[in-house]
Amino acid sequence: MAVIHTEQFLNQIQSSYQFTDLEMKRLKYTLKAVSSELIKTLMLSVLFFKLGHLPEFFVGVLVLITIRCNSGGLHMEHFITCLLFTLTFMFLSVIVLPSFVSVPYPIKPVILALCILITFLTAPVASKKRPSATPEAKRRYRNRATVLLFIFSIAIIILKTTPIADICFWIIVLQTLQLLCAAAAQKGGNYEKI
Repeated sequence: MAVIHTEQFLNQIQSSYQFTDLEMKRLKYTLKAVSSELIKTLMLSVLFFKLGHLPEFFVGVLVLITIRCNSGGLHMEHFITCLLFTLTFMFLSVIVLPSFVSVPYPIKPVILALCILITFLTAPVASKKRPSATPEAKRRYRNRATVLLFIFSIAIIILKTTPIADICFWIIVLQTLQLLCAAAAQKGGNYEKI
């Protein structure tokens, strides 16, 4: 029933504002992505609140969203696999890795520089469900992701070994690793099979 009302609403928007089919495809993709991310974030917020790490989770989400919206990365075919992947990603970067893996401070700038380079060379990796971007838009996304990583890296270097710096560091490292995986999967034709 809700799907019927949504389709009628979208048809009304298209006829009222004379949106093209491509514009409507982008609008539908955006609405679905935003609603999925909101539900996922709400569910994970409750979990991280119960675990006593809600502020750290929000810092991680802020950093991840700003980078991922521009660089892209792995995309799952189903909501549940997406939720489980995001839960694992955030649990590792907010709780496990900062607590149990100590990266020497002089090594962090080297790793961050590699992450920036990898992102510059591979981003963006968009979902196959997302309408195609123009080459110019892809360059803008790549450049924006690279600049954001540079800014976050400078902040991490300034903050040294504070808990927030460690969380941001691991968010960037894991985001870069999954970006590499997404780029490899996309080239191999196995993208979004999960």
